[in-house]
Amino acid sequence: MCHFVTLIAPTDDVAAVRAVMERHGRAADPIDNPSIRKVLRDSERQYLTTRGHCDCGTVLAPRHDTPEAFEEKLAKEAARMRRKGWSGAKIARAIEDRRKADAKPGGGGSDSLELWIAALHDLRDELKLPYAGLFVRFYSGAIDTEAFSASRREVTKGVPWQEALASLEQDEVTIVR
Repeated sequence: MCHFVTLIAPTDDVAAVRAVMERHGRAADPIDNPSIRKVLRDSERQYLTTRGHCDCGTVLAPRHDTPEAFEEKLAKEAARMRRKGWSGAKIARAIEDRRKADAKPGGGGSDSLELWIAALHDLRDELKLPYAGLFVRFYSGAIDTEAFSASRREVTKGVPWQEALASLEQDEVTIVR
């Protein structure tokens, strides 16, 4: 029922990743969602970067193009919840939470493209990583077990990171070099 941002990095040095991310006001808690794992390489690890309750309002990944598209997305989400056996009251609360998160001015997030670019640059430079990536999803279940279809996009070297992160899509692992 909330957005969460996951860092993808080719390292299992949790302490080093966490130190860099904490300097940028983010967390780095190892997770292993099987749906994300399907699009990762063997050496890549997932780190939940969320500090606090959620990442609703993040600048990453466009939420929707029009109010109609948003309502259509909510209707599909409600139908999916009904198929899973959720009660009407629980569905109504989840949809209302989603509307509140969406209504936050300017997305309401406490992040910025500049924050993410700085964090990714520091990870690359300090940990000598050849690349890193980000993943954003609106979860309606457990972050580490929710099943969904994820994709992967490797941004061509030379594309400005600002442009790459601005074009990040939900449910897409976006790798920058």
